[in-house]
Amino acid sequence: MTERASAGATAVAYDPAADALSVVTGGTTLCSGSVSATTTAGEPLPTTVSLAAADDAVDVTVTVVNDGDEPVALGDIAVIDEADTAFAAGDRLYEHGYQSWTPTATTRLDEPFRPEAPAAVPQMTDVAAPDDARTSHAVTALSGDAGTVTLGFLDHETYLTRFDVGVDPVTLTAVCPGDGVSLAPGERRQAARLRVDATRPVDAALAALADAVGERLDARVPASAPTGWCSWYHYFTDVTADDVRDNVAALDEWGVPLDVVQIDDGYETAFGDWRTLAAGFDDMRALRDDIAAAGHTAGLWLAPFYVQADSRLAAEHPEWLLADADGDPVDAGARHGPMYGLDVTHPGATAWLRETFRTVVDEWGIDYLKLDFLYAAALPGERHADVTRAQAYRHGLATIREAVGDTFVLGCGAPGFPSVGLVDAMRVGPDTAPYWRREEEAASEPAHENAVRNVLNRQFCHRRLWLNDPDCQLVRTTTDLTDAERRSFAALVALTGGTNVLSDKIAEIDDAGRDLFERTLPPVGAGEVVGVGDREFPERVVCRRPADGAVAVAAFNWRDEAATVRVDPSDHLDAAETVAVDVFGEDGLHDGAVERVVRPHGVVLVHAAPATDAPDWSARATSRTPRRR
Repeated sequence: MTERASAGATAVAYDPAADALSVVTGGTTLCSGSVSATTTAGEPLPTTVSLAAADDAVDVTVTVVNDGDEPVALGDIAVIDEADTAFAAGDRLYEHGYQSWTPTATTRLDEPFRPEAPAAVPQMTDVAAPDDARTSHAVTALSGDAGTVTLGFLDHETYLTRFDVGVDPVTLTAVCPGDGVSLAPGERRQAARLRVDATRPVDAALAALADAVGERLDARVPASAPTGWCSWYHYFTDVTADDVRDNVAALDEWGVPLDVVQIDDGYETAFGDWRTLAAGFDDMRALRDDIAAAGHTAGLWLAPFYVQADSRLAAEHPEWLLADADGDPVDAGARHGPMYGLDVTHPGATAWLRETFRTVVDEWGIDYLKLDFLYAAALPGERHADVTRAQAYRHGLATIREAVGDTFVLGCGAPGFPSVGLVDAMRVGPDTAPYWRREEEAASEPAHENAVRNVLNRQFCHRRLWLNDPDCQLVRTTTDLTDAERRSFAALVALTGGTNVLSDKIAEIDDAGRDLFERTLPPVGAGEVVGVGDREFPERVVCRRPADGAVAVAAFNWRDEAATVRVDPSDHLDAAETVAVDVFGEDGLHDGAVERVVRPHGVVLVHAAPATDAPDWSARATSRTPRRR
């Protein structure tokens, strides 16, 4: 007998006789396919399916059983397998990247992102995914004339879930990879629950899904987003303790109220040898104490799951490294020569993680951690424990969390959804850079444009799964960024409400740069990105102030040529109410729509409030006058 469930405009049916699962809305079948589970040898395994209505959506749960007499190695569980869809190559796909840096946006199905360079593949992509499909991780959406359907997995403790989307014709597979874990005779294993939403538009469906995931995984969402200074984008690996102290002194002279001073890559001798200090660093506790004495929290960057081939760790403990079937270390991408992944399930590696982070937090006194290249723990490979990649990854992060307690943890280079509940903040895009873009490079490479794309399209995660980290502002004038590009990124950081970190040498920032950065402080809670699900680069961010009904609107021109941009306050405020409008960078007030010619990659920032409460920049996240410590 066919099982059915419906909620809102979403209907899902499963016919066990035909092994057919279909998604319908308004009489249109959006997709229809089978349900399957196999061993790693390709042998089929029996499945059962249950459906349940939930929040204008339908949840699909698949359970697999080993009905044989011998253990088997679990392959993929396809909650929906090679489904035919009502969509065409010219329709839109919301593609959610594998890890922090992997591009995330809505594009035409037949216009995929530029392929990764071979050396970057282990870093930027899920190497277990097929090469002949577009892959979206944890969540995806298809939209076109036939309708819209958003699909996302709710559970992320066990599987690195993904959606494989074929383009010609458009097909859909929702996968929970078993990663070869053993399934004993008679043992059952449940796939991650899949939520299907054909009721809401993409942006609303993503937000509802993130709410559900955050609740299930007990997301850590600090009350306020930290501000700070980071050494990376000026000093890179050449940073010294004296450089950090010089900038702490310059911050004090400036008087800008920043929470964190974060030491980035360059203090250690090698990836893996985190407690062995490089030249220029001799006493991390003393440096931490100097930072604290100046009124800041001391932060430190580490890449705990990423191991340099010529590190002492790799030489002394090769058994702690992820290995391939031949026993050789798995390629984790290039950084300082060959790089490997740590097998965080090995008892020795687990103990080493605890010892390392207790040293950093308890002995060095670090109160803020940026953990980078975290994907390395989730690479395919032979592990000490018989667990999936997601289980291994979460074990590694949970080991660190246990060691550091409530220390603030920012994840980076990380599979996002499997990190929920273990990090306080998450980098949501590629590294920014002192330039807008470099032609012919992949969308995951460092570039201002690439950071912007992901920050816009992952705003739905902010304050639902963690605090978003958009990466650092660069406001010095010695970069290749235009004034318009610096201003647009500042507006994006300010109105989306994530972490707000500066990464220039303080002495090189002129008065205009300081003024621009000051206007982004203190942080707001969160802004709404308008247009997610419709286009690659949404063009508007709206931040509301409930106390008095005021609204700030950032209207962007992401094109490579100047364009006219119009903001009508009546789109965001009660049209019957008289408003006063303030345009950032202009004197005087306006009383209606604002239309401006905006430079390439620029922004017009408009604040509108009831006329009885004239806009006051110092009352928002744009104070001109920094607070002295």
